[in-house]
Amino acid sequence: MLTNIDLNKIGGIIDEKLEQQKEEIDAKFAQQRSELLDKLDRILKEVVASRQEETVLSHRVSDHEDRITALESTHS
Repeated sequence: MLTNIDLNKIGGIIDEKLEQQKEEIDAKFAQQRSELLDKLDRILKEVVASRQEETVLSHRVSDHEDRITALESTHS
């Protein structure tokens, strides 16, 4: 028959094992979260660069359109 001392020891062992598993899960989660954030950071940098390039190109196209319109009006 198990005594209260035995039950307390078993409970302590179970608590210790659960705490170890929790720490392992927390560590794995933190690693995966870090990897995900790194990947998202790279993607967001590409999106920002693409939008900046789009803005520059849009300005150039607008400038070219103004110049073509001006040239067409002088040659008409």
